[in-house]
Amino acid sequence: MTRIRIRTWRTAVVGLLVALLVTTGTAAAATAPADTAHYCKKVDAYRIRSCAKAILPTTPVGPQLAWVLAQFAGEATTLTEAEVRAHFSAEYFTVWGQERSPEVLIGVLQGAIAEFGPLGFVGFSYPPRTREALAIMQNAMGMRVAVAIGVTTTRPALIEVFDPEAAPATIVPKGPYSGWFDIGGRRLFLRCTGHRSPTVVFEGGRTTDWYQLQNRLAPFTRVCSYDHPNSPYGPSSRSEHAPTPRTARDFVADLHALLRAARVPGPYVLAGHSNGGLFTQLYASTHPRQVAGLVLIDAVHPAYRKQRFAVLKPLLPPEVWEALLRESMTLLHPLKDPEQVDMWASERQTREALRRSPLRPMPLVVLAHGRPDPGVNPLEQLWRQLQQELARLVPAGRLVIATQSGHDIQHEQPELVLDAIQDVVLAVRAGDLVPH
Repeated sequence: MTRIRIRTWRTAVVGLLVALLVTTGTAAAATAPADTAHYCKKVDAYRIRSCAKAILPTTPVGPQLAWVLAQFAGEATTLTEAEVRAHFSAEYFTVWGQERSPEVLIGVLQGAIAEFGPLGFVGFSYPPRTREALAIMQNAMGMRVAVAIGVTTTRPALIEVFDPEAAPATIVPKGPYSGWFDIGGRRLFLRCTGHRSPTVVFEGGRTTDWYQLQNRLAPFTRVCSYDHPNSPYGPSSRSEHAPTPRTARDFVADLHALLRAARVPGPYVLAGHSNGGLFTQLYASTHPRQVAGLVLIDAVHPAYRKQRFAVLKPLLPPEVWEALLRESMTLLHPLKDPEQVDMWASERQTREALRRSPLRPMPLVVLAHGRPDPGVNPLEQLWRQLQQELARLVPAGRLVIATQSGHDIQHEQPELVLDAIQDVVLAVRAGDLVPH
């Protein structure tokens, strides 16, 4: 039920890329690219030095990116396992095993070429970093694909992140509250659109995850989104890496510092999804004067893990229950989970904060999924119960069931999210505590 990011190489983009790859991560990237890149409107991508031609960076990521692009351009038809192993780090194959073996990677690349033909290099989704890039490719029919790539700090640099995806929107910072902002030795990427107060701030994922919703809300009020550092999407995140492991306090500190560095006007209506919903609860408790309203989108309850294992205990053999508990408390390898978020500590921090400083009365809408996730039915009743408890965080909180949605309500029933945010914004403007 929690936000567990499991992505496949989407069939809509790369043919038979179904359930083969899971999100990956990389070591901390250097903070400044060696090559200057700027947005080129004609190709809707960032290019280095000149818009006339898509060229590769001279930084360590460049040579391996050149090899990857050549495979998508057609060379993968004769690719061998030995060649794959020569370009990827040994740790990559150790961590992923058969899930991402050389044979699997070859099959995926060859399947992409067979399905869509050769893909040509267009540019980048954002200015590439020293060891990371999100490159955009396009076939003869104009279909775009992106590939996130990250390389090791070794010499030569080897691939440790390789993640094709549907090409996201190329976001170009516009206005005083958009762009890369230094929060103390790290830069986070922020996108703000629209005007008027209060400012809606999305918490969770990347700016591109909220792109459509944000565009629709912009005529109504100011709305902002930002890229998490160490995103589950790896180099797809435009923000720079942060030290790990991390907890909810780190996310609250990041967002607070980012809004302050960018001087984004308050008050804020926070709209948080899943783990992001947990972080918004902690933010509202920690900075009560800044937060005027909340929209929790299938948000994690501060006691979810604790109560989840209480529900499971009588249903499972003791050794199975104990193994699951240990597993839930153990962070995955950084290549599999670059965020490295300690959710047990995060939930505990939020519980303690809410006990010390309960949320002040404010407009609150809680959106809960109504379509059960397959295979977790014993926990559905608990999730619904906890969503009801979230709605009672303030006296006039409202619970809405998204009957046609699983966990990602913002993608499956975006109108519900739009309506909830607009209701809370209108209530804040009117000085009401009840969402309209």
